[in-house]
Amino acid sequence: MLKFLISEYKEGLRVPVEAEYDPPKIEVEFPDFRFSVPVRLEGFAEKNANTFRFTGVLTTRIRQTCGRCLRESEADMREDFDWIYETEGKETIDPLDNVRELLIFNRPLVYLCQENCRGLCPVCGKNLNENTCKCRQSGYHSFPVIKKLKPKKES
Repeated sequence: MLKFLISEYKEGLRVPVEAEYDPPKIEVEFPDFRFSVPVRLEGFAEKNANTFRFTGVLTTRIRQTCGRCLRESEADMREDFDWIYETEGKETIDPLDNVRELLIFNRPLVYLCQENCRGLCPVCGKNLNENTCKCRQSGYHSFPVIKKLKPKKES
């Protein structure tokens, strides 16, 4: 866990910082968003008159379920950050909330295992990335009942 003890930093001096967070400590509340490796922060910390600045890059590897084919896969995550904290009346600064926020806000809303993922067949459920099926070729329509529900026009 990374915590900055403000008194250890000299004003105006940029100091290199490296830290890792174990995934359970971050507590991101998404069941399909898991970490394969620790979350790593690399950057610089700088103390100024009434502020403390931490800039750098967050990297990790996430494991998610594809929104089309439901296959679980991994992807690298890399996000730049520039955080400025008020220091008045504080002895330490803990960037954990900022780390959590950065991960949540940059999480893909719909994760795809690959850009051209073909998804699942809506009829038989086969993963179309791995198998082919004849359902689409047979002319099967998923919603034939809907045609019957079409309201009749009144004259």
